[in-house]
Amino acid sequence: MTSPVEIKIEIPGRPYSVWIGAGILERAGEFLPLSERVDVAMLAADETALTLYGERASAGLEATCVRVERESIEGGEAAKTMSRAESLLRRLTAAGAHRRDLLVALGGGATGDLVGFVAATYHRGMPFAQMPTTLLAQVDASIGGKTGVNLPEGKNLVGAYHQPVAVISDVTTLQSLPGGEFSSGLAEVVKHGLIDDADLLSLLQRERAAIFDREPMSLVRLVSQAASIKARIVAADETEQGRRAFLNYGHTLGHALEALGGYSTWRHGEAVAIGMMFAAHLAAGLGFADRVAEHARAVEAAGLPVAGAEAPFESVLRAMGGDKKYHGGIRFVILEDLGRPRLVSDVSTDLVRSAYEKVSA
Repeated sequence: MTSPVEIKIEIPGRPYSVWIGAGILERAGEFLPLSERVDVAMLAADETALTLYGERASAGLEATCVRVERESIEGGEAAKTMSRAESLLRRLTAAGAHRRDLLVALGGGATGDLVGFVAATYHRGMPFAQMPTTLLAQVDASIGGKTGVNLPEGKNLVGAYHQPVAVISDVTTLQSLPGGEFSSGLAEVVKHGLIDDADLLSLLQRERAAIFDREPMSLVRLVSQAASIKARIVAADETEQGRRAFLNYGHTLGHALEALGGYSTWRHGEAVAIGMMFAAHLAAGLGFADRVAEHARAVEAAGLPVAGAEAPFESVLRAMGGDKKYHGGIRFVILEDLGRPRLVSDVSTDLVRSAYEKVSA
């Protein structure tokens, strides 16, 4: 059996590891840094993940937990509501969970966001572990401790920073992802490559066939390289005071499109892909390097759209102004050149409109 890749995240006072491999869900207990067996482990998962991987994950947890409880939650962004958070909090109470027990997120990024938020607030903070089963979650959402739920007015407007005790990414779970969801996850791979490491884009191009065939070792290489970039950035800037903000590349417009579509029109990665194309056009309009063509090649290699936004510009502008990253004006992450991100503000509405029109339907 091939040993999993370990990526250490050295956040002061809260270090943990991301484990990436094939067939490691059943071995979850090996990767949980628990000093003693916990009384209750609550495994929270959407119905699909619970059906496909609940038995494997439970078997892995039973090595270190006296009792494993399972809780089914809605899939996708529909799970990320205050009412669903309250339901899970009360389920923990009914199960007799205490602050030294364990809450585990099994599923995609939305599941991790909700479960992490609940873990951050139950008894003012309890341990939780991530078992991401989507590409989006394995390369991005499960790493870094961002948790949250949505409000009707916007995405992730309520949340907390709460680091997991471990992230256990089993790439065999990606075999069951529908093609659209797999490509959606590749948006974050492209983002990491554009803002930090062009070698990751080269890997995606070079091993594209094997990656889309879900070949385990190619997936381990892809997920490990992308996760390493995220890990390095969040370890240096846990609460987004500096460089971590660059991980929002493509997300200012992306989140606006998601919100305006009621979180049902666009997959997250599709919206972010259009958001990155928008940012490339905006950078060129601001006089920075014109890397629109390079963006388009990377986005298309991931099977994602380079345009297609349909919302009226005025609605998009209002939605971007309501984003949690707003700071005396809309702040955009753009690239001075590949691998050289920067924040800009005070961008003229005309320039923003021009860039948006280039990614509109």
